[in-house]
Amino acid sequence: MRAAQTIQRIVRDTAVTRQVKRMYDFTCQMCSLVLPTPVTPYAEAAHIRPLGRPHDGRDALDNVLCLCPNDHVLFDFGAVTVLPESLTITGEPHLEGRPLVIAPAHRIDLVNFDYHREAIFVPIVDRPDR
Repeated sequence: MRAAQTIQRIVRDTAVTRQVKRMYDFTCQMCSLVLPTPVTPYAEAAHIRPLGRPHDGRDALDNVLCLCPNDHVLFDFGAVTVLPESLTITGEPHLEGRPLVIAPAHRIDLVNFDYHREAIFVPIVDRPDR
């Protein structure tokens, strides 16, 4: 069966995602992993404060990180976050205390990390799997 439908979605700025990936040479800011492919290295652009409702994050470079797919999932699902006061990673043992790599030209709005910690991050002690 096929049904016609109308949807509304956020149209992301692909220039921003390309820019952050190039800025870090497709290297994860959390674990420093580079995933080579036959075409180009692979990385993902992760929004710190998610786009759309209820978060209403901006699709701008100051709200985007360059992450490997694994760390992107951990970040989006709240398993890890970045502490804005120290720019270190917390949440998962393999990343705990590691500094977030930040290129000199990448001006991240630290308020986004505050939001991520408060609205998205679930500390290990509060997780049902622990």
